[in-house]
Amino acid sequence: MTHPSLCSPLVAVAVLALCGAAQAQTSVTLYGALGLDVVSATNVYTGTSKKSQLRIDDNAIVNSRIGLRGIEDLGGGLNAVFGLESSVSPDTGTARSQFWNRGAFVGLSGGFGSIKFGHQWDVADDLMGNYFVFAYYSPFFFDGFGSLSNYYSNAIKYNSPKIGGFEGGLFYALGEKTVSGSAGNFAQAVGTYTAGPFSIGLVADTLKADDGSNNKNDMWAIGAAYNFGVAKLRGGFARADVEIGSVYKANLIDVGVDVPFSAMSGMSVDFVKKDVKSSDDDTEYVRLQGYYRLSKRTSLNTNLIFLKNSGNADFVWYGDGAPGQKQTIFTVGITHSF
Repeated sequence: MTHPSLCSPLVAVAVLALCGAAQAQTSVTLYGALGLDVVSATNVYTGTSKKSQLRIDDNAIVNSRIGLRGIEDLGGGLNAVFGLESSVSPDTGTARSQFWNRGAFVGLSGGFGSIKFGHQWDVADDLMGNYFVFAYYSPFFFDGFGSLSNYYSNAIKYNSPKIGGFEGGLFYALGEKTVSGSAGNFAQAVGTYTAGPFSIGLVADTLKADDGSNNKNDMWAIGAAYNFGVAKLRGGFARADVEIGSVYKANLIDVGVDVPFSAMSGMSVDFVKKDVKSSDDDTEYVRLQGYYRLSKRTSLNTNLIFLKNSGNADFVWYGDGAPGQKQTIFTVGITHSF
């Protein structure tokens, strides 16, 4: 007697999928990373009161996540690709409310590069991390400079192949607002050039207001890096013209050096400053970061950050923030990737 569940449509679909995967040479990979930090932070404001705080948080270097990515060989050098990736918070065991918040896309790749459709990271995230410090405690957390590394829905993303040291990308996200055809749309272009130890990159983007007005946020950035072997010196400059919500113009600088001690350990130092034009409401911080690899997949790491606000600027990493606030942060963490 045949068991009823063996005749279900789901089983039939699964069998067909397995057969198709074998014939089409499809590869699907489950991957992820988990990391936690013990964090000590000073001047953590809650309302009007402040205190030092000890907490356990997601790792500052490797964002905890789990994902699936796949590729299918379509022949002639053409591939179908997809990706699904979700943030997780190992300190509480929770996922984000938008489950596939770090990526949900499908597309094609080949000798022309790749083109993908869906919810995905912008092209600045792909190519500008060689100049600005990325991960947590990074300059893209400043208002006006988020597009240095951000993800957008309803997006079309093109990455070029690397040709003679040149590499680039185009990104366009549809706002899908009814007030006008371009309301909420985001467009970005990036290009980099690498010649031996030297690299330079440039990005520019614009975000239209959701309400259909002519207001927009514009941002552009340039960065350069040179690897001396014993250390890599890098620097980035960005400019933001903000018209959506608060209206202001600001410059951003990030000067840093990466020093490898060995194949398994190293450190970096960055000075970052956001300079708001026409006011003294500025923010700056120094970030020191170190790591030691226990294996290819497991690392120990640490961060030390000295943050200072001027004027009425109240940017902080922890707490509600207060005008002119200072904050010192020390972290020790462990990460594991799979």
